[in-house]
Parts: sequence; structure tokens; C-alpha cells
Amino acid sequence: MAKCSVDHQPEGFTSIEPEVEPRFSGSHPGKVVKAMEGMGASWTMAHLLAEEASQIALRVFLLDNSGSTCEADGHVLRQDLVGRTEQIPASRWDEISTMALEQAEWNACLGVRSEFVLLNSPSGITEPSREGRDFVTIDPAAGDPRAQVARLAELLKKNGPRGPTPLAYRIRQLTGRLRKAVKDDRRIMLSVVTDGIPTSTQSKPKDEFMQELREFVRQLNAFVVIRLATDDDEVVKYYNRIDEELELPLDILDDLTGEAKELHAIGNGWFAYTPLLHRIREGGALNKLFDLLDERTLRLPEIAEMLELLFRRPEDPPFPRKASELYALAAQKSSEACNVFNGRRRCMTPLVDLKALQKALGLSPFQQLQRRLVTSIFCAKNLP
Repeated sequence: MAKCSVDHQPEGFTSIEPEVEPRFSGSHPGKVVKAMEGMGASWTMAHLLAEEASQIALRVFLLDNSGSTCEADGHVLRQDLVGRTEQIPASRWDEISTMALEQAEWNACLGVRSEFVLLNSPSGITEPSREGRDFVTIDPAAGDPRAQVARLAELLKKNGPRGPTPLAYRIRQLTGRLRKAVKDDRRIMLSVVTDGIPTSTQSKPKDEFMQELREFVRQLNAFVVIRLATDDDEVVKYYNRIDEELELPLDILDDLTGEAKELHAIGNGWFAYTPLLHRIREGGALNKLFDLLDERTLRLPEIAEMLELLFRRPEDPPFPRKASELYALAAQKSSEACNVFNGRRRCMTPLVDLKALQKALGLSPFQQLQRRLVTSIFCAKNLP
């Protein structure tokens, strides 16, 4: 996102094959920063990601491979012959599998250990989970990450859509296993990637799932992301209700396009919501700014912080917190940047929509006219 030379790195996969030469970095902060810049992050964004990586003990991705994931209303990204990113139709399982492989490579570059757990494993629901059969760990400190990513790709190929959606049971298993396995007090990030409402042998599977989420967060220093791989209204309503009712460190995400539209509707559509930003949020971000993106319109200091994450280079001073100065700087930086894939428009666009940014900063001609009118009316009322 910061330089033309990195804007043409792959933003997605069209199959579940890993890249031939992923840019794994190990865990050294300087190497992490360079790896993130190589994957499209600005200098400031790369430093933030490296700092957050040091605070995360483990990222866990619970992958829904229930029968309904064979539905063909998913999407994946690919690059055309000239390096432009485009979105193409796929099954929900292809979308989930592609996301898993992207996150595997991404977290290996960050130096963060990650696990990818099948919801419906070959061993069935009652057997204890086993490495290599029911889940795959990507750990840069434990050997060649390329071979680990290849094992994950193989697991995903062999375990396509099947069975129900036993989310509560799997989260209960994870709680017990991770409580013993994770020894330090760093954060555990759990991303539940699903297309359906939980199923269970109990009479109230929805309540059971909510209870298991509470226990997971209570017993572990955890943050939860629920990444939806469906547009089904009932499913979306159910998970949004969980977000409203549970007082938990929890974020509900749609797919790239759905989330981009939500940001635009709430007033944060002045920047292109890119695959890079979505990938960061899919794995759980510690910086509160990412939580705010789909909750409310960003305020001036937050807009400045977001612009720093998008554009700021090592030689740049902190971006101004005065609206007019910030807009001028953003216009300059935007003119120097290459186009990116815009999730809402589903095509390549500039990183910042300057007209929308002007409005977000309260600098549009109409807003300025309104302020002058209000000032004139106030002054007139106070005349003797």
C-alpha cells in the first residue's frame, strides 16, 4: 500500500495451493517490518503489526467445513495478466480455504504461531484433536514454514464440506487444550470462520455457543473474531445479536465486500478497504482503531491516525491534527501512491477518495457554507 513496487503482490489465491516462495521472516522485529512492507503494508503499518505480533502468543482459526460451505456464493481474489487484482466467484469452502492459506503465510511472516482447526474432522466430533489430522500448526520457530503451509493445503484439500456446525463443542475442546498448552500471558486470538448458525445435540445450541465463547474469553487472555462466509440474513442477524448481547472482546466481520460496504455506510468510506486491511482484522487486531472502523464515523484524530497507517514513511513527522493541513497532506500522499483493490467497488482505485475525505473532515463547500450561515445567524442575534 505504501509503494508501487509492492502494490502488485498477490492479494488473494484462486485455489488452495500455497505460494511457491512466501516471504517468511522469523520473529526478529526488523525482519517482520521488512516482510510486512514486502506484503504491501506502509512503514508505519508494518511497525504496528510487528509490535502487535510480539504481544500475541497464538492465533487460532476454527474453519467451518460443514455441508453448507459447498454453496457457490463465495468469492476469492486473483490477479490478471497485468497484475491487477479482481474478485471472482467461488464456493464458500474455497473462500474459507483461501483465507486460511493467506493467514498461514501472513502469520508466518509475522513470526506468530498459528493453528488451523477443522470444525468437522476426519476423526469425528468425539475424538480428541490431533495435530496433522484435525488441525495444522504453522510455527516459524519449529522448522520450514513452507512445508507447514503445504501440509495445511493438503489437509484442506482432503477435508471439504461435510457434516453439521458443532461450534460450541469445538470451542470447548479448544478452551481445555489451550489452557494447558499456552503458558505465557500474551494474547490468544481466535477467529471463527463460519457460514452457519451453531448446531448441537442440546436443546438450545445457540445459547450453548454463547456460553462457550464466554468461557473461552474468561479462562484465556483472548480476543474473538467471527468471520462470516455467508450473506444469509438469518445467520448475519444471529451473530450481530451475539455482538450486541455479549460483553466480550469480540468483533463480527463480513467478507471483504460486505465489510467495505458497511464501513462506507457508517461514514468511513473515504479510504479504500483493501484485502490487506481485511486480512489484519480477520486475524484480530489489538489496535482499537480497527474495531472502530465499522462501529462509528472516525473523528479527526482517528482519521489522522488512519492516514498515518496508510501513508506515513520513516522520514515523515507525525501527521497534522488540523483538518485543512491534514487534507492537504493526504492529497499529496495519495497522488504519489499506486492504486489498490477497493473491496466496495471491486476494482482498482486510489487509496483515498479525496472528495469523501474532505467531507469526513468537515471541509466540503456545503459544510463550510453551513458554518458561515450558523455564524451569521448567531452574530445577528447578538446585535444590539
